[in-house]
Amino acid sequence: MTKQDILMQEGMNLLYSGMVVVFSFLLLLIISVNLLRMLFSGAPQENISDSSSTVKNDVHHKIIKEVLGGIRS
Repeated sequence: MTKQDILMQEGMNLLYSGMVVVFSFLLLLIISVNLLRMLFSGAPQENISDSSSTVKNDVHHKIIKEVLGGIRS
């Protein structure tokens, strides 16, 4: 084998090992996020009255209208 072939082989090995590390990290990240979501979703939630949720929705709608108005002008 020539030096160029050895260099290409080492480059491919580095590429494959890097892809395996990135794939493993992303897989571990997805699994841990889902496990934490399941763990904390069992926690008791506060009861939110309908009136406070409508007030929050109104505020969100006002913010969205302001942002869209700024974008259009």
